[in-house]
Amino acid sequence: MPLTDDRQPYQNPFVLPPTLQDRHLFVIGDTGSGKSVLTTSAMLSNVEATDGPEILFDYKGGGTAEEYLQAHYTAYDGLEDVSYFDLTEILPALSIFDIRPLLDSGLSREEARSRIAGHYEEILAGLMGEEQYYGATESTKAIRNHLRALYDPIHGTDAVSHKDLYRALQRTLSDRTPPPTSDERLTEYFAGLLERDRDVFNMVLGGAVARVEIIATDDRLAPLFDHVYTPPESDESNESDEHETIDDSPPHFDFTDVIDDDTVVIFDFGGMEERIKRALTLVLLSNLWIALKARSEAQKTSHQQPPRVNLYLEEAKDIAATQLVDTLLSQGRSFGLSLMLGVQFPGQLDSPDPSNHTYEEALNEIGTFVVGNVSIEDDLAKALATDDVPPRNVARRLAAIRHGEWLVRPAATFGSPAPRPFLGRSLPAPDGHPASETPLGDEQYQAFNTAFELTALETWNEAGLKYESNHPSTESGSGDEDTTEEASLRVDSLLPHTKRLPEYVSYDESIHALCCGSCENRYDPTIEGMKRSIECCRSLTEVEPDDIPVCDINLKLTAEERDLSDWSDRQLLFLQTVYNAQQLRYDPLEYDLLHDSMIRLQEYVGIETDEIAPLLEADLLRHDTDHPHRLYTVSSEGRSTIGESYRKGVDYGHGVGDLDESSEHILGVEVARKHLEEAYAEDPQSEVTEVIPYYELDDQHRLDLAGVDADGEIIVTAEVERINHDVRRAVPADFDKMAACEPEAAIWVVMKQADGHKILSALNDPLEGPPRIEKTYAKTTPPQQFRIDTPGMTAVYPAEWLRDRSPDLP
Repeated sequence: MPLTDDRQPYQNPFVLPPTLQDRHLFVIGDTGSGKSVLTTSAMLSNVEATDGPEILFDYKGGGTAEEYLQAHYTAYDGLEDVSYFDLTEILPALSIFDIRPLLDSGLSREEARSRIAGHYEEILAGLMGEEQYYGATESTKAIRNHLRALYDPIHGTDAVSHKDLYRALQRTLSDRTPPPTSDERLTEYFAGLLERDRDVFNMVLGGAVARVEIIATDDRLAPLFDHVYTPPESDESNESDEHETIDDSPPHFDFTDVIDDDTVVIFDFGGMEERIKRALTLVLLSNLWIALKARSEAQKTSHQQPPRVNLYLEEAKDIAATQLVDTLLSQGRSFGLSLMLGVQFPGQLDSPDPSNHTYEEALNEIGTFVVGNVSIEDDLAKALATDDVPPRNVARRLAAIRHGEWLVRPAATFGSPAPRPFLGRSLPAPDGHPASETPLGDEQYQAFNTAFELTALETWNEAGLKYESNHPSTESGSGDEDTTEEASLRVDSLLPHTKRLPEYVSYDESIHALCCGSCENRYDPTIEGMKRSIECCRSLTEVEPDDIPVCDINLKLTAEERDLSDWSDRQLLFLQTVYNAQQLRYDPLEYDLLHDSMIRLQEYVGIETDEIAPLLEADLLRHDTDHPHRLYTVSSEGRSTIGESYRKGVDYGHGVGDLDESSEHILGVEVARKHLEEAYAEDPQSEVTEVIPYYELDDQHRLDLAGVDADGEIIVTAEVERINHDVRRAVPADFDKMAACEPEAAIWVVMKQADGHKILSALNDPLEGPPRIEKTYAKTTPPQQFRIDTPGMTAVYPAEWLRDRSPDLP
C-alpha cells in the first residue's frame, strides 16, 4: 500500500501488471521483514492474472510453501492444479541427461549435448566449490567430453544416466578404453589422452572420477541423476475397450510439460543440508532453462505468444550468485520468464568468479525493486535513483524505513523514464494464511490437511521418485501380491506383511515362526521371539532398529465384520497399528513414537501410500506432522471402524490421556514427562516425588504434566503447546492455568523453534486481558535460550531439542 509523506495509506494498493513483470522483481529485506508474505500475495494474485505457471522454490524451508498452500486453498476452494514436492521425502522424476526435448525443439545434437554438459559442470562446481572444481582443468575437460561422447548419434543415445557417465570414466581409467564416438574431434581428444604419461593420465582421469563420485555415491542425489524416463509404448491391440484406458505411465517430471500450463508447482526444501539444497536447486533451474530454450526454438515459426512463466526464488542466497541465475536474469525476459528474487542484501549476489555478473545483472537488468530496512549499499542507492531523485536522497529514505515498510521503485514501460521510488507498507496477509486476520478454522484446517496430503500423494505418483533405501525389502514383504490374497490376509500378526526384517532373521509363514538365519533355530513370532532370534547367533547392537518390525497385532474385528467393512483388511491393519503406536503399546524396539517415523509402520503393514490416501480423505486417519518425523492419528471415527472403545479413566482422564489426543501431542507429553522425571523426580535435591501426566485440577482444567511432592502439592508444571488459529486466546489461558498453581517451574514444550516465538508473541499481545510477559526476543533466538521467570513460564523447549538433550538441564 503506497504511503503519504506522513505515512498514511494513499488511495489504492499498488499493483505491478503482468506486462511489467518480465523485467523481474527484486525483493531485498532482512529475515522477518515480510518477504514470505509478500511472495505468497504475489503468487496468489498472479494465479488469477496470468495464464502460465507459478513456480516457488521454498529454499529456506521456513514454512512458506505450506503457508502459501493454505492461502491458495482458501482463495480457490481447493488445491487443484497444484503440484507439491517435499524434497526431503521425494525427488522430481527428472531425466537430467535427456536431450530429447532439445532435439525435438530443433536444436542440433552438438548444441543440445553441450548445454547439458555445461549445466552438469555448474552443478558439480556448486557441490565442490568453483575454485576446487575448476582447479583441475584437464579433469573437468575429461568429464565434459565423456558426457558428450555418450550422446554420439551412432554409438550413443539421447538419454543417459549418471551411472553411465560414472562407468564410462571408470572404464577409461582402469582399462584405458574411452567410449566410442563418431565425432572426429572427440576421437582425437581421446587418442591424445591415451598417449599421455601414465602418471599424468591417472591424475587426470582420477580427478574426473573423484568429481563425479560426489553424486554417484550420494544416496540423496544418485536416484535423481540416474533416473531415465522411458515413455510407455502405446499398443492399441491391448485395449479391450475403446473407452477404457489404463494409465500405467512411469512417474515423470519435466518443465517442458509445465511451462505452458496454468498451474502451481512448489518445491519445499525443508531442512535439507545446504550443499544438497544447492545441487537440487541448480538441477531444477537447469531443467527450467532448457525447457524455456526449447520452447523458444519451437516458437520461432509461430506468431503466438507463449504463457509467461513466473519463478519465485526466496532466500536463495547460496544459488543466487551463480551463472544460471545470471543467465535467467539477463536472458529470461526474451524467453517468457518473470523472476522474483528475494535476498537479505544485494551483496549476496556477488561472486568471486569474474565470469559471473549476477550482481551487476540484478542492479541493472531488474525493473522493479522492493527494498526494506537493510544496510545501505552505494550500488543499491544508485540503482534506485532517478533523474529527480539522486542517490543521496534514496540513501536517506532507505535509512528512515521502518519495519514492515518498503521503498518501491516500479519498472517503467518501454521508452519511459524510471518512475520515482515511493514508500509503501505490506498489505495484510491473504485470507487463510496463518498470519492473516482470518486463518483456517479447525474444520477448514483439517480439510486443508487432507487436500494437502492428497496433493503431495498425487505429485508423488505422477512425478516423484523415492530416495533410495539402504534396506532392501525382505523376501516376506516383497514381490507382487495376488488380488485374491486379501481374502485370507492374516490379521493377528504383521510378520507375514512386513517389508523389513533384520538381515539374518527370516519368517516362516507355514509354521508362523521366526528363524535364525545362521542356525535355523525357531522362535515365537513376538517381539520377545524377535530378540531371541537376533541374539541366537548375533547381537542386537548389529541390527538397524528400523528393521525390527512390529510383530503382534490385535485387530478386534470378526471375519464377518471385516467382510462388511468398507475398508480392506490391510487398511484396517494400518489403522490398528497406528492406533497402538499413538497409545504407546509397542516395545521401543518395534516402534518408538519419540524417534520413529510412521512411515516405518507403513512398511511393517506392507501398505502402499495410495491405500492410505482414502483413509485420510474419509477422516479415519489424520496426518499430524512431518516434524520431527511423520506422525498420523486415528480419529474417533477411525477408532469405531476398528472396534476400539475409549473409556474415561482407562484411555483418557486424570493421569491417562486427553480425549481425541493427537500423536504429535502425545510425543510432546512423553518428551516432557521424561524430562521432568530425570530433571526433578530423580534429583534428590528436588521436592518432586512423582510426575503425573494429564493432571486434573479442582476447577476441571487439566495440566499436561505436574510434578508433585510427597503431600501432593504441585511443584512443577508443563504444557505441550500445538500452535493453531486460536493461539492468542489459548496460550494466555494455559499461561494463567499454570500461574494459578504457583509452581517453582512452569515449562512449555513446543513442536518447532518458531512455535516458541509464536507463544511469546501471544503472551506479549493476548487477545484478551493484559500482556502476560513483557520480554521479547529476536526471531533468531532459540526458545531454549529464553530467560523468563514468571509463575506461568520459566522455560520454553522445542520437543526435538529436549528429547535429544541429556538430563543435566537447569
